[in-house]
Amino acid sequence: MHLSKHHGLGNDFLVVLEATNGPLPNSPDLARALCDRHTGIGADGLIWGGVSDRADVAFRLHNADGTEAEISGNGLRCLVQAHLRAAGLHEGTVTVATPGGVRQAVATAASDPLTLSVLAEMGPVSAGPTLPAVGGEMGCAQAATGAVGNPHVVLLGAGSLVPDLTSIDLAKVGRRVEDAIPGGANVHVVESVGPDTLVMRSWERGVGLTEACGSGATVAAWVARTWGLVGDRVTIRMPGGEAVVELGETEASLVGPATFVADLETP
Repeated sequence: MHLSKHHGLGNDFLVVLEATNGPLPNSPDLARALCDRHTGIGADGLIWGGVSDRADVAFRLHNADGTEAEISGNGLRCLVQAHLRAAGLHEGTVTVATPGGVRQAVATAASDPLTLSVLAEMGPVSAGPTLPAVGGEMGCAQAATGAVGNPHVVLLGAGSLVPDLTSIDLAKVGRRVEDAIPGGANVHVVESVGPDTLVMRSWERGVGLTEACGSGATVAAWVARTWGLVGDRVTIRMPGGEAVVELGETEASLVGPATFVADLETP
């Protein structure tokens, strides 16, 4: 089986294309095996790029633990890069069929030949799961939920009480909040550091702590706008780098890089 590895701001994925490999197994067990960082190749998730009659390529994602995710902003960009590379292209417009609908992405070349800049539609932002009790003992001043097909909890750092988000034990907080929500959720801690800039750290269900979360950045920007912290174009700073979220009245888009790592063959 041929696959490629990519990352979006350090959030890394293995991509398998049906157009290259034939019918895909969509196997959670295979995803767990390949994504294991000790005994496999290692990644945050495995993306199945299927043939679609609705779009250029279909998106399906298994997290590193084998659970299925509805969408991933970083993963979407990585699939777009893999699809274009397979066609011998370095830029272009790609439509992607996701469980939440068809999304369009526009990829342009970056200064790094291994990287594309991708503007991807993330679709409508809606209400998220019922918010569990999250107290000030977690170092958070405010909390809200949202969804772009997958569920998110956004926690606002308590300002001067938590001047550095790294002082929050996000592994503990994230697991606690996720466990309190049926089906789990991605959990993000944010802090406003400018008129339209947020710093964010993420705990992703099925993975754990990650370098970046594109769908989480989208929901965090949306929530922060409702809190009056940002406007319609928001820069999100994550451990892996920066992405930009563009907010409309009901929908959002995400701009960020997708970087090719390697082509791989497995038995």
